[in-house]
Amino acid sequence: MGGFLALLGCVFLVWILYRGIKGNQEAFSKENLNRSFMTMGVLALLLIGIVGLVLMLLRH
Repeated sequence: MGGFLALLGCVFLVWILYRGIKGNQEAFSKENLNRSFMTMGVLALLLIGIVGLVLMLLRH
């Protein structure tokens, strides 16, 4: 019974994602993806720097 509910939930999730992508195709344009990856890259570098700084402070 639990497996059936999990399968039903997965099908429902895929259906919702399909409708969302189909209704908003410009969200996945090359221009928007490049902007998103740039933002995520900058945030990742900031996070790495902050974690490194905290680790250095904790060691001393």
